[in-house]
Amino acid sequence: AGAAEEEDFFQARVTGTVYDTNGDIMLGTTVIEKGTNNGTVTNEYGQYTLSVGGDATLVFSFIGMETQEVAVNNRTKVDVTMEFDLETLEELVVVGYGTQKKRDVTAAIGGVSAAEIAELPVSNATQALQGRVAGLDIAPTGGRPGQEPRIIVRGRRSIEASNDPLFVVDGIPLTGSIFDFNQQNIESIEVLKDAAATAIYGSRGANGVILITTKKGQTGAPQISYNGYYGPTSILNEVDMMNGAEFADLKRESRRRRADGSFGWDGSIPPDSEVFEDPAEFASLAQNPTRSTDYQDLIFQTGSRMDHQLSIMGGTENTQYSAQAGYFNEEGIIEGIDFQRFTLNLSVDQKVGERFRFGASTMLSRSIQNWGSRSTLSEALANNPLGVPFDDEGNLLFLPIADGIRTNPLNELVDGALIDERTYNRIFASIYAELELLEGLKYRVNFGPDIRIGPNMLPSNSDNHVGRIFQASETNARRGAPPRGIIGNGEEFSYTLENIVTYNKNFGGDHDFGLTLLQSIQGFREEGSQFRADGIPVETMEVFNFGAAESITQFGSELREWSLASFMGRVNYTFRGKYILQATLRADGSSRLAEGNKWGYFPGVSAGWRLSDEAFLQGINVIDELKLRASYGEVGNTGINPYDTRGALSRSTYVFGDEPAFGFALNDIPNDELGWERTSTLDIGLDFGLFNSRLTGSIDFYQSTTTDLLLRRQIPWTSGYQQVLTNVGKTRNTGIEITLSSVNIDQTSGLRWTTDMNFTSNNEQILELFNGAVDDVGNEWFIGEPLNVFFDYEKVGIWQIDEVDEARDFDNSLPGFIKVADLNDNGVSDPEDRKVLGTDVPDWQMGLTNRFEYKGIDFSFFMYFRIGQMLRSRFHDSNNSLFARYNNLDVNYWTPDNPTNEFPRPNLNQERPEYVSTLRYFDGSFMKMRNITLGYTLPSAWAEAAKIGSARIYAMADQPFFIASYESFDPETDDDVASNQLPSSRAFLFGLQLSF
Repeated sequence: AGAAEEEDFFQARVTGTVYDTNGDIMLGTTVIEKGTNNGTVTNEYGQYTLSVGGDATLVFSFIGMETQEVAVNNRTKVDVTMEFDLETLEELVVVGYGTQKKRDVTAAIGGVSAAEIAELPVSNATQALQGRVAGLDIAPTGGRPGQEPRIIVRGRRSIEASNDPLFVVDGIPLTGSIFDFNQQNIESIEVLKDAAATAIYGSRGANGVILITTKKGQTGAPQISYNGYYGPTSILNEVDMMNGAEFADLKRESRRRRADGSFGWDGSIPPDSEVFEDPAEFASLAQNPTRSTDYQDLIFQTGSRMDHQLSIMGGTENTQYSAQAGYFNEEGIIEGIDFQRFTLNLSVDQKVGERFRFGASTMLSRSIQNWGSRSTLSEALANNPLGVPFDDEGNLLFLPIADGIRTNPLNELVDGALIDERTYNRIFASIYAELELLEGLKYRVNFGPDIRIGPNMLPSNSDNHVGRIFQASETNARRGAPPRGIIGNGEEFSYTLENIVTYNKNFGGDHDFGLTLLQSIQGFREEGSQFRADGIPVETMEVFNFGAAESITQFGSELREWSLASFMGRVNYTFRGKYILQATLRADGSSRLAEGNKWGYFPGVSAGWRLSDEAFLQGINVIDELKLRASYGEVGNTGINPYDTRGALSRSTYVFGDEPAFGFALNDIPNDELGWERTSTLDIGLDFGLFNSRLTGSIDFYQSTTTDLLLRRQIPWTSGYQQVLTNVGKTRNTGIEITLSSVNIDQTSGLRWTTDMNFTSNNEQILELFNGAVDDVGNEWFIGEPLNVFFDYEKVGIWQIDEVDEARDFDNSLPGFIKVADLNDNGVSDPEDRKVLGTDVPDWQMGLTNRFEYKGIDFSFFMYFRIGQMLRSRFHDSNNSLFARYNNLDVNYWTPDNPTNEFPRPNLNQERPEYVSTLRYFDGSFMKMRNITLGYTLPSAWAEAAKIGSARIYAMADQPFFIASYESFDPETDDDVASNQLPSSRAFLFGLQLSF
């Protein structure tokens, strides 16, 4: 017994050296005595020293290498050779119609995992891609819950045709919205960026392809998991509007009057009895301090956001299954604006025998979006703060002041007064069967039906997704007129049927060959109808009894159909694992194009060279992985409405004799030569892993050129038409993308710090238009400039009192008016003084994520930068008129006693200042803290005691703040900042993750 006890407590200094399989020493390798915190790391010579028990087991670990356990067995010297962990290189990447090993990928592909998607509490998985994939530009279209963002891959290519990427879910291309899918049910997202990668999807991949793989069952005992969070939301940033006293001063200044009674900058301010006419204004001014109504404070509320998902998955060797049920709900920061979604995902994969398997993934969803009033926010900002929203008894006033233009925004929030509800029901399925004909030879058939029922979603619907709209009499839309109801119904049905043959074979050990052949058809049909009724007798009827209305004032229906037939072949070849070649050719036939031009052929080729496998780099220890790749490909675009090539008539009215009659007039001229818009892309990239994989990443340089743009060209009206859709023009995108991942700290104590960064810079240019390299000033299209620019006069200040004569001679201006630059130096203002002021394309954008882990605690923060773009604020057009009839942004305006150069003087005689458009342009650069998360995973012993598999609690802040020079609700937008665009919100959420 004594000998055994002595052996148990035997302590010895164990030394050794750690090598890799090439015989090179490995510094920084972690060496730990198993089951303890006793450990060390190897020095610069790959050596270590550690005191351990004689029967100890040493655990050797290093990033990018396989972990090894070695028993000491009373030895004092233990050398170890570490094997490279090829798991990361063998990781399968979804590339379209199959997968590839990560080490064999030669195209430009980026992606995110399920863990990264789950880090952001968003309602749409694509929002989680923002700042995570280089070359992907995602911008919100507003702050309404459930509002889809705009997504662009490597810049805009087309001036008028679609620039939207193609979404492919479980191998099935989507024709409808991605918003119906539950982001928590997504396993991974890959983004195909260059034409060599997207050419496999031909015309549908013209603007990039986003591949989404949903979670599937797995072999093993059933596993039940729950993930959910809940928390309050609030407005991200309020704007500074004038209060009652400030507005009163603005109004006084706008009425400055000369002795002869005329208005002018050089006059004096009249008494309040001549400035203010409304009794409510007088009542507010009589109070001390001046009474002021903050309508923003009245309409904004604390909202909430929640998401819950319950899933079960498991299976046997032959059968795997999964089921997920999800519920998302976001109450907006304005009452009556919300979004909720119910989802159910079911999947099963069945193997029959050794050669046949089949399966299906089905998604069912129902989402309800209450859009809310379009007037609540605009009325809240524009209403005179000297007015009052309630009478003395506390009842709502429809008109806060006698001026009938502005209505009380609180009337829009009365229950049942304003309804704009959009309900979508969706069934999407991906069904497959696969048969292994011979070793390496497989045949697979995919079928994907997709049905979406909801509002009228057709392009001709000017009201934008009309579902169920009701406007009561006392709303801004009706202004005392009888109530109105609108109903829109729509149905989308699409299907995809694909036959795929794949063959993969290794020859002689050095040659890997792969072949993919595809035949595919896709069809799409969309129906829509819309009805409007005026004079609904009882407001509680809403839209459910149009038969009782005074009149049906609008009705119509519409149908849209298109189809696509495709053939594709792809060859992959790898020699000795380090020389890689891929070639693709796809043929697409589109029903949208003219006869004789329906078919397009799209090649793609890419090559890779794994330099790190070459003998001349074997001695360079800092290089673990180095792959040079290049690609070239062509894709097409038919992102136009069906029937655009056929020509169209539009209904018109005329007098037939003495009676009114309907007829049809020329509308769209047919073009029987309309063909494909084509984009070719050259990409050169470098993938690398350095310092024992502590730093990994990629760099891509690309240039894409789009020709034969689908563009409407103006033609003489004498032809009977205004324009014709043609193939004309050329654009180009040139850019650089950098993706980096680093392991900054990885200590034996458990402390780990990693950083992910991606950087994008894209230069967008128009190269040709209708008449070659000639500007189209009327459409603001300029050669050498991006597709969307801001073309206007340039404000250089405000005319001052000592510039009276100069201001009069230049443009008949006066002191206090906006001064613009005289670019052609002719001494007068004319259209030639306009210039391209800027563009909405940023100089660069970047996402930066830092993650920290320590003994069950995890902390991360994610920052997003978008720098160098210009922003056009229509919001300032609507809320900075300085007319003093409506409330105004609290700006530093000119007066004789305040000779500023920022904003012009208030002027009752000008509803908008001359050159007011020059006040709408701002530096749109910003840094936004997108997410901060703090979590704690319970120790496994605690989880086992509670009879659960694992448990994690966390708290997160979703876009808690931003830094920008633009002072408004939020500088992040997909287009101009609109006057009624709902502000963004911040959220503070608390969540729980459990597995059993």
